[in-house]
Amino acid sequence: MNPQSGAATKAAIGRDRIEWVRRHSPVLDGFVRERIGDGSLEGVTIAVVVHLEAKTAFLATVLADAGANVIAAGSNPRTTSGDVVEALRERGIVVVADAGGDYDSWERELLAAADHAPDYVIDDGAELTMRMSRHRPALYARLKGVSEETTTGTARLHAMHAAGRLPFPALTANDARCKHLFDNKFGTGQTTVQALLRLTNRQIAGAGFAVVGYGYVGRGIAQYAKAMGARTIVVETDPVRSLEAHMDGHVVGAARDVLPEASFVVTGTGGMRAVGARDLPYLRGDVVLANAGHHDLEVDVEAIAAAATAVSSPRDQIDTYRVDGRDLHVLSGGALVNIAGGSGHPVEIMDLTFAVQGLGAHHLVTTDLAPGVHIIPKELDDAIAAAKLASLGVVLDPMRPEQEDDAAAWLEDLEEGDVR
Repeated sequence: MNPQSGAATKAAIGRDRIEWVRRHSPVLDGFVRERIGDGSLEGVTIAVVVHLEAKTAFLATVLADAGANVIAAGSNPRTTSGDVVEALRERGIVVVADAGGDYDSWERELLAAADHAPDYVIDDGAELTMRMSRHRPALYARLKGVSEETTTGTARLHAMHAAGRLPFPALTANDARCKHLFDNKFGTGQTTVQALLRLTNRQIAGAGFAVVGYGYVGRGIAQYAKAMGARTIVVETDPVRSLEAHMDGHVVGAARDVLPEASFVVTGTGGMRAVGARDLPYLRGDVVLANAGHHDLEVDVEAIAAAATAVSSPRDQIDTYRVDGRDLHVLSGGALVNIAGGSGHPVEIMDLTFAVQGLGAHHLVTTDLAPGVHIIPKELDDAIAAAKLASLGVVLDPMRPEQEDDAAAWLEDLEEGDVR
């Protein structure tokens, strides 16, 4: 097969995958298309830097159909789909990423995206935003806005703003209710457990299943694991979240006390080295280690490899490290297991998330926002949810006047001097 015919075959597969996403994305394909198709995105250059698979590709096409010049890049070198890349290129969208890369090639791809001088960035983990600030300061200075996908990226944007390094408005899509209430909890929860079981072919019922981190991602993973019969364990440093995990029915404790009971350990902190060198003595033999947070370093694979006396690969995307006579199985090289080792979030979930991102980009273009970190307006959040409900055939009752609180009338009486 010559390279051209190979690319055409990949493009055809990619087109079919993107079309499948379109069929199951009524909000993005309907409500969002209509709202952003007002001409305001004509000629605007938008870099879309999210895990480059079919759902991200569909968002890119919706923005392009609205007139934007889209630059597509990946937010992780291990989650870029070659089929999707070829389909987008065939369509005429600029793609600076390729499948099968490593961290060095990924760095080059991000800088290539920066060199296209985007006006706006739809980012994941603030990966492009930070690199433009550091390596392309002139292009960074002309950025007009960023819409951020993740908890990790949101924290980074707040830190940049506090340091005086955020000269433009940034929307935290992650803080929109239609994102974190569904994507983080239900999307990551379902697909992490699915990928873990598909890769290992292990039984979850009755197994000790530890989740490190109890934000919305950790809650979702623990909820799905518990529903499938696992004995769920939570390791969390925040006392309020730990108490919440306890009341949700999970065993809660310090790593040294609870990790020895776990046959599966999944990280979802959004930070780094959630399971690292200091935790190795607490891990039981034959344990499965997986990451569902942003950083590939949540499971410190380098520390595990340094402590290992032998390494093998018994199954696809499983690396087994022999450490002090115990086998520790790391999934997908420590990358996001639900994407690198699975199909990523359900289409219906990403219909909501990318509706937030699409409308967020439109809001940045059409609204004069001050530099700093912002959340999309409540009315946009509500409109996305209402559009999703409408696609499901759900009609809500409006609030009736007699249901409303009488605080306004009480305050009016006070102004008139009636204090009865």
